[in-house]
Parts: sequence; structure tokens; C-alpha cells
Amino acid sequence: MEFDDTTKTPSQLADDARQAGRDAAEAAQAFATGTATVASHAAHSIRSVAQDAKATGKEALDNAADVADEAKKVAVDAARTGRAYARDAVNSTGRKMVDWKGRVANANESCARFVADEPVKALWITAIASSLLTALVMTALGSGRRRHDDYGY
Repeated sequence: MEFDDTTKTPSQLADDARQAGRDAAEAAQAFATGTATVASHAAHSIRSVAQDAKATGKEALDNAADVADEAKKVAVDAARTGRAYARDAVNSTGRKMVDWKGRVANANESCARFVADEPVKALWITAIASSLLTALVMTALGSGRRRHDDYGY
């Protein structure tokens, strides 16, 4: 019995999907880091939009909540898709991956359009998100040190 070299097992497709997720997370982190650098330089010349930044921050939090909801939906969909790999075999899996890639491409295009249409808001949103991420990382690193100090390490 001959197998087509381009056919992947459900496990390989699931591994590919996990790797695509990790790659997307790394790309988002790199984008956020680069944008944070640009934001710090731009902040010195954009003092007149400080009042608008507060409203933009609220909008960013709302958008972050929407993104979190979408991420939850994608995670639930990915779990369903994983079960479908075993049930429906390679043909069904291929269709799901094309759909998922389309959603990722649409999300990417939507983000790019937002940045192109609203560069100042995008800059502020990224700066705020980067600051929040930095604060979370610093808090996590600080709590790890306290635990070690408590035990004399």
C-alpha cells in the first residue's frame, strides 16, 4: 500500500497547528516589542493627544476583552478541530486548517487596516498593552524572587 507523501496524520496536523500558534505568539510579541520602542520615541512629540489616550486606553481594554473572547472561541474551535481530526480523518482536517488560516489572515488584515486607519490610536494601544505586559512580567519575576528569599536561596 503506497501513501502520498503530502498527506499528514492527524497528529502531524495538530503539531503543525500548535507550531503555527507558537509562531503567531512569537510574531505578536516581536511586533509589540518593536511598537513599544516606537511608542516611547513618539510619546515625546505627541503631548497634545494625552486626553484622547485615556479614551483610547478604555477602547484598548474593550478590544483586548474582545480579542480574549475571540481567542477563547479559537481555542474551543481548535479543541473541536482536534477531535474532528480523529473522527473525520485527513479531508475534514484539511478544510478546518484552511478555514483557520483564513481567520488568522482576516485578523491580520483587520489589525493592519486599524493601524493604517488609526496610527495614533494603534500606537497608544500598543504602548499601553506593552506597559501592561511589562508590568505583568515584572510582577511575575518579583514574586519568584520573594519565594526564593523566604527559603534562604
